[in-house]
Amino acid sequence: MKRILFFILSILVFTACEQFPTLGTQILRQFNFQIIGTGQSAEAGNYLPDSVGILMDFESLVPAGERQFIMEIKVWQGGGTVDQTLVYANKSGKMKTRWKVGDASNEQTLKVKIYDTEGLFSSENEIKATSFFSNKLNTINRGFLVGIGGMVRDTINQRSMLIPGRNLYVLTDKFYNWESINYLFNTSLKELEINSSGEVFAAGWNGNLYKTSDWGENWIDLGKPIPENPYYYEFSISKDDYLWANKAEHGIYCSKDNGVTWQKDTAGLENQERMGPVYTFADTAHMAISHSSMMIMKTTDNGLTWKPVYTPEYALTMFVTDENAIIAQNQGGFRLHKSTDGGNTYRQVFSPYVEFGTTSRHLYDKFGADYYVLAPGGGVWKTKDFEDFTELFTFTKQRNLFIDHQGNIYASGFNYSNAADDPTLILPAEN
Repeated sequence: MKRILFFILSILVFTACEQFPTLGTQILRQFNFQIIGTGQSAEAGNYLPDSVGILMDFESLVPAGERQFIMEIKVWQGGGTVDQTLVYANKSGKMKTRWKVGDASNEQTLKVKIYDTEGLFSSENEIKATSFFSNKLNTINRGFLVGIGGMVRDTINQRSMLIPGRNLYVLTDKFYNWESINYLFNTSLKELEINSSGEVFAAGWNGNLYKTSDWGENWIDLGKPIPENPYYYEFSISKDDYLWANKAEHGIYCSKDNGVTWQKDTAGLENQERMGPVYTFADTAHMAISHSSMMIMKTTDNGLTWKPVYTPEYALTMFVTDENAIIAQNQGGFRLHKSTDGGNTYRQVFSPYVEFGTTSRHLYDKFGADYYVLAPGGGVWKTKDFEDFTELFTFTKQRNLFIDHQGNIYASGFNYSNAADDPTLILPAEN
């Protein structure tokens, strides 16, 4: 992945005229230049794809004249190296060098000072890059990997897809190399889900549902799962390939034919409440958390009628394992309870420290033989049975868990319009 961002900066320097000291008289000093090569990325210990540096605009010099410009470079952050720390401008105004990124931090920064030999012009700037680590945890503060909203993986065909806002990306090789793909519908995407056949479904913020059978090359508009709903909704696919669409005050809809037809609940959801992801249970039932009653709800007729299941008090999320153990998370930090008898009894099995008590739709996953749990504002752990938990890494802000087909683990947070975005933490599969 590479990105080259050009900045044009005009420097205005005003000084009192010594030759003609008439009161209020000033000499204007101005020059323009472009910063070359900022915003690139590479794996630690490797050169960035393109050189970095400065391109002077000699015609912009005020006062005009031929002058020799110099660029001084200091590695400021990240531990990388540059081939040259002092570079003279050539006849076309270029001053550039190669930059090998380091492994001290993902954020890489050069402090760059440019000036002329006569001392009339000077400016100090920064050139930034990102270094990726394959052998330890990454903290990514900018770029499309920040604010991941959804991800699906196909381990059979070895491919992954993600949405970080409006765009769609597919993984090309290493965890930091994703390629943008186009879609023609005029909406942003809220959720991605995949069925057992490798078909990807995308829930739009416009209330529509889209499907691709060729990994994003072509999409089919399936219309609105929830009639007359022009906005977002909650969407999930259970292990039996049933599609579920839900929204507060609209109830829950189920499709057993890949979104061609839908049936709506008829009983049990008195408030037509917002529900969490729907899970299969014991091959004959489905379960989901109600965000209104904070109870686990169960249906045995494909979502037509729902009944409450005994649930730990003030439950926020739930999960069902392959062994049909019910996992319920409730308030008071992050406390996980486990039931192995269909919800008749529970016992607390996990309660890590967290910075805040909240919830998310993306807290649980299974990859290979292990389950993975993200506690918002706490960390990520793995477990084989929801009895013994192994800490992978901790944090204070992240709240969404994703795993690609290679086993790379992503913990993402929020994008903000008026504050710095939450970083995305990425633990490579090799670790």
